[in-house]
Amino acid sequence: MKAVGYYLSLPFLYFISILPLPVLYALSDFLYVIIYYVIGYRKAVVRLNIKNSFPEKTQEERLKIERDFYKYIVDFFLEMFKCLTIPKEKLLERISLGNKEIIEELYKKGENIIITTGHYGNHEWVNQVLPYLLPYKIKTIYRTQHNPFFDRLFMGFRSKYGTEMIAMNDSYKEMRKKDADPFVLIVANDQSAVPDKAFWTTFLNQETSFFTGTEVFAHKFNIPVVFVCITRPSRGRYHAIFEMITEHPQEFPKGKILEMHAQKLEKYIRQDPAPWMWSHKRWKYKKINGKYVDVNYKHEN
Repeated sequence: MKAVGYYLSLPFLYFISILPLPVLYALSDFLYVIIYYVIGYRKAVVRLNIKNSFPEKTQEERLKIERDFYKYIVDFFLEMFKCLTIPKEKLLERISLGNKEIIEELYKKGENIIITTGHYGNHEWVNQVLPYLLPYKIKTIYRTQHNPFFDRLFMGFRSKYGTEMIAMNDSYKEMRKKDADPFVLIVANDQSAVPDKAFWTTFLNQETSFFTGTEVFAHKFNIPVVFVCITRPSRGRYHAIFEMITEHPQEFPKGKILEMHAQKLEKYIRQDPAPWMWSHKRWKYKKINGKYVDVNYKHEN
């Protein structure tokens, strides 16, 4: 059945991918109405996440964030399918970097880097062409898809311009390898982490778990950590902004790197909430009075 679903979807995905961007965004405007008002894709999850993250906002303000998010998420998925055929020259016209000198200075020193980020803005477009924007060899940690056919499809367009995709389970082994050239390891850390192995901090007004891999790798191998956020100045254009967390992670106490990651990500989300993945079940677990509690999103509204 997985193969059937894949091969039935493939012509549709390529049809979307070859559409000119103005037509793609017109299609997105139409699909937004269907997905938001008719299907209501994960609306309960999105609404609860926004409500808990912004209790100080009015109902109308939260609904505006909700609608803006759905407009963005439809754009994002269509832009992701565009990755199948869009030339790198077209992507490079739509992506810019801020504070690039932070990365260039570390490269001159021959340092490997861990870049920590979240699912904010179109990480697919940026990840695809980052080898053309930075002097480093680019490695990105990813979660494998449940459908192996779609997994190969995603791997194909994510790596076709030189980005090396590393399965999450292989990340430690990858860090131990001796590379001839300096590399950047990109880690997205804004999904729900297993509670008893996670770092906990207040994030968007809630006790939130974070995966510890970024900090573990940084401490063990003494690799500088840089935060990046991909903002959206306008529709179909993205600006990746780099911010230094530390060049000397072993001088930081446990939890400091992850705390700074959480603070920086929250800053950008509060400035512009729409391009963050509110449809993720980010808070599947809560920490209440020192105890871990499983959250049932269906019964939390």
